[in-house]
Amino acid sequence: MTNRYDKIPSYKVIKSAMQQELTNKQIEYVESTIKQAALQNDYTACIDLLSFNPNQKRKLVQLLKNKGYQLAEESNWSILIDL
Repeated sequence: MTNRYDKIPSYKVIKSAMQQELTNKQIEYVESTIKQAALQNDYTACIDLLSFNPNQKRKLVQLLKNKGYQLAEESNWSILIDL
């Protein structure tokens, strides 16, 4: 009987997986920041990372690189993207 319940993942595993994903609000923020910089003919877009945890920051950097963006600077507090 206990083997059947062992298939349920622990809370820590679920919480860790959820914290790695970007929220809809964060995705909308990055999208609007990049679009606004492009509309203003800026050569760079600055993404403020204060609302991102370290796992979400890594995920965002990975996504931006996969989308073809070149990162000019990267710190714990912000990412500067070349447009």
